[in-house]
Amino acid sequence: MNNRALLFLFLACFCLNFSFAQNSGADNVIGKRFQINSEILGQEREIQVLLPESYTGSEKKYPVVFLLDGQRLFLYGASLLKSFTQFEQTPEFIVVGINNSYPQRFGHFSSGAEKFQEFIEKDILNFIDTNFRTSGERILFAWEYAGSFAIGAMISRPELFGAYLIASPFPLNEKVPAMADMLSQKQDLDKFLYFSVSVHEDVVGRGTESLDSLLRKSAPKALNWKYKKFQDEEHRSTPYPTLYHGLKHYYKYYPELQFTSLNELEKAGGIPYVYDYYKKRAKQFGFSPELTSWTKFTIIRNAIRADNYKSFDDFVNRFKTKEFISGLRNNRPYSIGEFYEKYKEYDKALEIYNILREKQADNARPYYAIGNVYFAQGNTKEAEKNYKRAVELAEKNGDRRLERYREALNGLKK
Repeated sequence: MNNRALLFLFLACFCLNFSFAQNSGADNVIGKRFQINSEILGQEREIQVLLPESYTGSEKKYPVVFLLDGQRLFLYGASLLKSFTQFEQTPEFIVVGINNSYPQRFGHFSSGAEKFQEFIEKDILNFIDTNFRTSGERILFAWEYAGSFAIGAMISRPELFGAYLIASPFPLNEKVPAMADMLSQKQDLDKFLYFSVSVHEDVVGRGTESLDSLLRKSAPKALNWKYKKFQDEEHRSTPYPTLYHGLKHYYKYYPELQFTSLNELEKAGGIPYVYDYYKKRAKQFGFSPELTSWTKFTIIRNAIRADNYKSFDDFVNRFKTKEFISGLRNNRPYSIGEFYEKYKEYDKALEIYNILREKQADNARPYYAIGNVYFAQGNTKEAEKNYKRAVELAEKNGDRRLERYREALNGLKK
């Protein structure tokens, strides 16, 4: 091989290695790991912690979701934090994964349960509350043997956590009688319990059915609980829908309320339910008790979709204020006016469009909408006046609907 070929080969290898080095990527780090030297357990234990995005730039205090078997479920908890908070389904919260290992976890959650509970109370909770801004609101999630452990913790020290989300808890043969004794003594037990099972878990299901039966008979009114049987899951997959739906159910009153149909609204309890929802939302999370614009609009929109004018008009009259109409975005307020036009309620349509014109004086669209109403009424003089103004503003602002406005104006001249 001659020198030129050797030089070419060298340069090719160098470029390839350089290119690889430039594109080798970076570590994808989710949260932080901490080592806790536990005298209770006589060993060093690892936990994982993920803080919400707003943590660094605020002085807020946050709820904490504790995940037993963090080595398996921490990343899923992190994913839910991102998804729930992005779409405002829950408040932001701190995620703590309490790592464990196989097969040692079985001992920690059964014969060693008393020590492990003491470890959580004195080591884990103390570490988190000391090092992070926590609100005191704690949620514990657990699966399988850890689920049975969590039921035991709820029985012996219910005050440690405000909510218990438990997937496929096993075994429960000793826990259910103990739960019965505890409930008989704590009629003011103000806690949240969400537990689940797959319909395909025969042995596990016997325990959860027994717990469900007990709670149906003996749960105090203050205890908020729900039992869920998953049709399309199996023992290893129940943690994922349980954590998802458990958090959603626990934070039931956090999201803005919306409905997909009039039938759904009616089944929920109608307008009285909506007002009650917002009162509970305000009490629990400090929001305004007033209905949000989005909730109002989705209720009106469902009447439009159902082509139900009576319900539509009732809803609009109930919610209609200048602030509400002018605050709606995009096509939403116009859909209200257009539905009035469909039923030839032109004065009501004009009322909507005039509110928009006052708010959006430099926007061509309200003038075009007003022009359409006058045209439908046969008032070509007022229609032409508003179409002209719509064209002027559209030309000035580069409105994408300019040709439509021109066509409407030119149509009057034919």
